[in-house]
Amino acid sequence: MKKFKNIFILSVVALLGLQLAACSDDDYNTNPYSKSGVNLLAFGPSPNTRSGELRITGTNLNQVSKVVFPAGNVERAGRNVAYIGAEIERSSFLSADNENIFVTIPETAVPGTIRLVAGNDTIVSEGLITFEEPIEVASVTPTENLNAGDEITIKGEYVYNIATVTFSSGISGAPVAAEQFTYVSRNEVRLLVPLAAESGVINFSDGADWEETYKDTIAINTATVSDITPSADFGQQIQITGSNLHIVESVMFAGGISADFTVSADHKTITTTVPADAKSGPVSLVLYSGEAISTPDFAVPTVTITSASPKNDLVEGDIVTLTGENFDRVTGVTLPGHGDLQSTEYTISGNTLTFTVPEDMTDGDVVLKQNANISAAITLEMRKLFGVVWQGKENLNGWSNWGVFNWDGDKWTKFQQAFSGPGELTIHMVVTNDNPMYKIRMGDWATRISGAAPFESEDGGEWIIHPKADNADLVLNLTASEVAEMFGDGGKGIVIWGDGIQLQYIKYVVAGGEVPIWEGNEDLSDGHQPYIGSDGGAEFTANNVQAGQVVRFYVTVPGAEWWFQVFEGHWGPMYVEWNGAKAEDAAQVAAEGCLKLTLTQDMIDAALKPGGWGGIFVIQGSVTVTKVTVANQ
Repeated sequence: MKKFKNIFILSVVALLGLQLAACSDDDYNTNPYSKSGVNLLAFGPSPNTRSGELRITGTNLNQVSKVVFPAGNVERAGRNVAYIGAEIERSSFLSADNENIFVTIPETAVPGTIRLVAGNDTIVSEGLITFEEPIEVASVTPTENLNAGDEITIKGEYVYNIATVTFSSGISGAPVAAEQFTYVSRNEVRLLVPLAAESGVINFSDGADWEETYKDTIAINTATVSDITPSADFGQQIQITGSNLHIVESVMFAGGISADFTVSADHKTITTTVPADAKSGPVSLVLYSGEAISTPDFAVPTVTITSASPKNDLVEGDIVTLTGENFDRVTGVTLPGHGDLQSTEYTISGNTLTFTVPEDMTDGDVVLKQNANISAAITLEMRKLFGVVWQGKENLNGWSNWGVFNWDGDKWTKFQQAFSGPGELTIHMVVTNDNPMYKIRMGDWATRISGAAPFESEDGGEWIIHPKADNADLVLNLTASEVAEMFGDGGKGIVIWGDGIQLQYIKYVVAGGEVPIWEGNEDLSDGHQPYIGSDGGAEFTANNVQAGQVVRFYVTVPGAEWWFQVFEGHWGPMYVEWNGAKAEDAAQVAAEGCLKLTLTQDMIDAALKPGGWGGIFVIQGSVTVTKVTVANQ
C-alpha cells in the first residue's frame, strides 16, 4: 500500500467532525462526536487527486460503515438540491482500524465535505476535500437578463474542482457550494442563481488556495413593485404586484411588523394578511440580498383627532370633547401629567370622545391609542395663571364652603410653601345666581382677614356681596403677621363659604419674591425651540415687571457639556448665551439650579409689543427648562 508522505492536519476549527442529529434530514448539531462515539479528527492529504488515496483519522472508526464523498457527473433538479454523494462501503475500504480509514477517492467526487456513516449517525467534516488539478474557467453563460433561479453554465478545464461560486450580494456575498451544483463534470458545471444574488462580479474558489474573479460582470434582475391593495382592515388579505417577487425574504408593514406571505407561481404577486399592529404607510419588502424596496402607500383604518373643545384654559372639572374618525377603534386614553384613564373615565359616542379634566392634568398631548403602532394626539393647555396655588371649579351654593386647613395633607403643604411671606392674595370667582354672597375668614371661621371689608356688605360687614356681575377678583394684601397666623406651623388656614359663587383659582405672590411667569418641562436637546410667555407680554403687565428686575431660568443640565441661549421673543436679538464650559455659568447652575438675566427697558418694551406670534423670550440649548420667574433681585 502506498504510504503518504504527509497528512493534511486540519486546524482546530476544521479538525472536528459535526454529528448529524438525523442522517436522513441533515439536521446538524455542534457535538463533534456521534452518539456512538465516532469522532472525525483529520483527513488528508488535501488538495488531492481523484483516484488518489485519502487517510481519515479519528476515534472509534471501526464503527463506520461507509464513507460518502460529494459527487458530480449527475443531473440535479430543482432549487433545493439534496446532497448527492459517492458512497464507499466498508468492504471497499483499502484498510481500516479503530483510528484510521484509507479509501480511494471516487472519480465522481467534487470539492466539499466528507461524511462518515455509523449506524443511524452521520458525522460531517468541517474541512473541505479539494483537488490539485489547475482550474481554468473559459466561459460563463448567460451573463445578461438573469433572474434568481435561472441556471448558468461554467465551462473550462477541471472546473469540477470549483468548490464555491460566490455572487455579489448585499449580505456579504451569496455563495453556492459544489454540492448544490445542478450538474458537474470535468469541463462543465451548472448551478442556479441564488435568491440573494445581485448584479456584479462572480468569484470562484477551490476551497483551498485558488481564487479567481470572472472577467465579465453578470446582470441579475431584481424585484420590482408596481402596485398594492390600497387599503384594508386588520386581518384582511391584500396583494402586492410586481416582478421577481420570489426573491423577497420578508414582508414588513409600517411600524416594523412582519407578516407571513405567499408568492404566486409566476413570481408576480405576493399575498399577505394585514397584522393587527400594522399602521398606514408603505410596506417594505426585504430581499434575500438584504436590499429593501417599498410599495406605494397602504392604509389601515386609523384613529385621527380633528378637534378638541375646549382646547385651552382648562381647569379641573372641565368636560373635554374630542372629535375625529375611527373612534370605535380607541383602546386607551392617556392624559398629560395624569397617565392612563380607566375605560369608565371616558365615553365614546360615534366619532366623539369625552372626558373630565382631573386635578393633576398638565399641558401636553392627549393621546388616543389604537394599537402598539397607531395613536393620535392633540395638544391641550391648562389655565396659565402664575402663582396659582389651587385651581378648579368649586361651587358654593346654599352656604357651602371651601377651605384649606392644617389637617389637609398635601394641599396644606402646598399652601404653606406658597405663603412664605407678606404678599398679594387673589381669589378668582364667578357668580352663578342673581344674589351672590360669600364670607372669607381664617380657618377658625372667625378671625377676619384685613382688606376683606371694603366691599358692600350687610349686617355689619358679615357678608360680602360680589361687587360686579363681570366676576371681578377679590385681591387681599396680607401682612407678615396674617401669613404667619394663617399658614405658619399650627396655622388656622383659610375658609370661604357662601351662595351663588364658583371659585376657580387661588393665587398668591410674595411681595418682592420670585413670580413664576412660566412652568413646564421643555427638553431642548432634540432641537425644540419653545416660546416663553405670550405674545404681547401679558405675564409682564400682569405682574408689573420693571427694568432692573431679574429673570431666572431654572434648568436641568445633561452633564459638563451644555449650552443655553435666550432671544427676544420674536426671534429678535440674542440677549444672552450661557455655556457649561464657563466656570461661572456652571457654578451658578450647580448652586442655584438657574441662570439669571437682568431686564432692561428695551427688553420689556420688546416683550410688550405684539407681533402676531412669539412670546416674551424664545430659547435654544441642550438643557431642560422647568421654570422661568421674575423677581426684584
